Amino acid sequence: MIHRSARMLAAALALASLASCAAGGYVAQTPQMPAARAALRPEYRIFYDALQDYGDWVLIEPYGFVFHPRVDFATFRPYQDGFWAPTDAWGWVWISAEPFGWATYHYGTWLWDRYQGWVWMPGTDWGPAWVSWQISAGWAGWAPMQPGGGSDRGYLYAPLDHMGSTDLGSYVMTETTIGTQLGDVQSANNPEEREGLRFNRGPAFARIERARGGQLQRVKLEETTLAGRSGRRDAGAPGTPTVVDLEGAKREAEDLAQQTRSLIDAKSQAPALLPLLRRGHFAAAADSSARRAARRARAAADTTR
Repeated sequence: MIHRSARMLAAALALASLASCAAGGYVAQTPQMPAARAALRPEYRIFYDALQDYGDWVLIEPYGFVFHPRVDFATFRPYQDGFWAPTDAWGWVWISAEPFGWATYHYGTWLWDRYQGWVWMPGTDWGPAWVSWQISAGWAGWAPMQPGGGSDRGYLYAPLDHMGSTDLGSYVMTETTIGTQLGDVQSANNPEEREGLRFNRGPAFARIERARGGQLQRVKLEETTLAGRSGRRDAGAPGTPTVVDLEGAKREAEDLAQQTRSLIDAKSQAPALLPLLRRGHFAAAADSSARRAARRARAAADTTR
């Protein structure tokens, strides 16, 4: 009898405790934000959410947390797995076959770390590619612009007559592998300012067309929405994306990377229209996911149901 009374008292005290928590508005705490995400500027956290499946965020001073893709340390170079598309609006635009490429080749900068290899620092301005260009009698070269604007390493070169080809990667070489055939190089940045953004257009199309012996087919970029519909926006201003969840946005990025891979494998000509995925698409998706999570948390905390 004594034991039964003790159990009943303990149960009553537990119920009273729960009732007190409910009356006081207590809600179970959610897990804390990962340290790397918390350390990023708020406008960069969308990149953490979108890219965490494809690499790790590592701390490199004095830059802070940067993205390290899960790639082969020994062979990976930025702006290698994809091709250059000629556009009237932006000059040469990099089209990546990597699922993280929509972010890492159009926002921010790359830097080389002797322990981590190539890592990426996020940024907010979209560009056709953040690279520095070189050109010689027979080669076009490009290298990632590193923090501060320099490009002292990482140059890749392709024959002029293969610029614009989707299978460009089959012909890409380094300065070491080309050797003396590279010849004298000069800058080919051709900087331009558009909509308040300063970027490098790259080698003049006329120079490439002379090497190819024919005209380059210009490509237009179409802003894709995350439901698979798209609206043509050659000027590059972001449109209003269809709101889906963040996982749907990731799948869209993976699908676009796979489409690029198919173009490369087929060695086909780039289509007249190429889809473009921007940071704003992921931001809208993340906001939608966050709102749904908040609604679920409120529903779970609502003791009146």
